Amino acid sequence: MSDAGSVKGRRILVVEDGHEYSEAIARLAPEGSALEIVRAGSLEEARIRLSEGTFDAVLLDVVFDRTPEGDLAGDVEKLIDRFGGDRRRAVRHLAENQGFYVADALAGELSPGTPVAIAYDFSLEPERFEALRRRIPGLVGVPDGTSLTEVLRLLLP
Repeated sequence: MSDAGSVKGRRILVVEDGHEYSEAIARLAPEGSALEIVRAGSLEEARIRLSEGTFDAVLLDVVFDRTPEGDLAGDVEKLIDRFGGDRRRAVRHLAENQGFYVADALAGELSPGTPVAIAYDFSLEPERFEALRRRIPGLVGVPDGTSLTEVLRLLLP
């Protein structure tokens, strides 16, 4: 980002199972920008971070395939029934769609108007996007290949 003033004193919550997004954004932030990147590795951790203060934006990863089953948001028991009793498929579904579960759970806990980017291309699922957007008006989808510089521009105009 070329305009250091655009992120000065801003806070972004990054919810991901690794550290790729949070570390890459930290490298992109202009020196002296005072952009604070706060990482959470689960829904529960995101809730704790949100209770500690406000954020100017939130970035959500979708796939949490490195997260232990007990830390995944969502009702695995209902999903086991949905997947014909196959626990492994139910847990894999939760892991592969975790960002949506986190977004839905945090919808009522975010300050109104908080920009939220989710690392997902909604071009083939506009109904899914609109359903989430009704709960999170500031939601944007971020397809693969979108630069993190562009993501920051979307989140912190």
